[in-house]
Amino acid sequence: MGDLKGMLPAKFNQPPNFTEGHFKNAKGADIRYGVSKADGVSKGSIVIGSGFRENIEKYYEVMRDLNSRGFDVYMMDWRGQGGSEKFIKGSQKAHQEGYSEQIDTLHQFVTTIVEPAAKKPLIYMGHSMGAHIGLRYLNEHDGVFDSAILTSPMIDIVTNGMPKKLARQMAKFAKAGNYLEKYIPGGADWSEEPFKGNNKTSDPVRFAADQEIVKNNDALKIGDATYGWVYHTFSSIDVLNDEDYLKAIKTPILMEIAGQEKIVDRAAQDRALTLLPNAKKVEIADAKHEIWMERDELRDQWLKEVDGFLNDRVTLAMNPAPKKPNPPSKPRPPGM
Repeated sequence: MGDLKGMLPAKFNQPPNFTEGHFKNAKGADIRYGVSKADGVSKGSIVIGSGFRENIEKYYEVMRDLNSRGFDVYMMDWRGQGGSEKFIKGSQKAHQEGYSEQIDTLHQFVTTIVEPAAKKPLIYMGHSMGAHIGLRYLNEHDGVFDSAILTSPMIDIVTNGMPKKLARQMAKFAKAGNYLEKYIPGGADWSEEPFKGNNKTSDPVRFAADQEIVKNNDALKIGDATYGWVYHTFSSIDVLNDEDYLKAIKTPILMEIAGQEKIVDRAAQDRALTLLPNAKKVEIADAKHEIWMERDELRDQWLKEVDGFLNDRVTLAMNPAPKKPNPPSKPRPPGM
């Protein structure tokens, strides 16, 4: 795990009660994870699912926030990014071979590492792509998580000026032509991004901290998406956006929507909120895509909502209703 003491403000460094580990997923890939224990007596446990190209190190400040509120935090790097094994060895390409592997790996992580040690309530917290995977997980493994906190969920993607229908067709051609491992047009390896004009955050300090973390750790450098990432992401989007699929997700959800969203599809988020039966919308009007990395003025608005939600979940965990046995995992469409 990267720890940049002396280079970054203390809040961006590894939390004091942090440990790391690795496990092999069902496909034999090495998966890195971290556990950050609560300050004092634990009130519950939170599993973080990161967004596209993100890593555990980026969430050290978030872990500290949650630890200070009395929650144990568990987080793994998705296969293909962070400190977990890449899909294409020796490459920085942001690739994907199907979201079923990510869902299955999350289930393995939760059932073999998190649950045996976790204090209830058990809450999922996903950002962007991690929120997408989280919603898929909540549908296919109902009852594992008590609730979920989702930020800027990737219900659908933005294709940056290219018509979405054309982007989908190009991904299908790449599949047929067996070049899914190639970068999409204009794609390249990681390079440092300028703060000006970015669509992630209006906070220059948190933006710079993220850049510094990756710049000083070659293993965390992930480039742009491949055709494979786009192809499998569209395939999973089609599964998630089925009306009955969304309606079947009964888990209580606190969902943040960024008013200045330009990275994922805002209309798809609004539609999903009309179909998810137990989702509460929180819109932060001036926020960009990454509310957890936003300036304090906006981040504090979100934290106030999170605090209320977490307090409610803890209260319910202390006074639970009779729980039915967990149903078996739901089958998913092949290759999804």
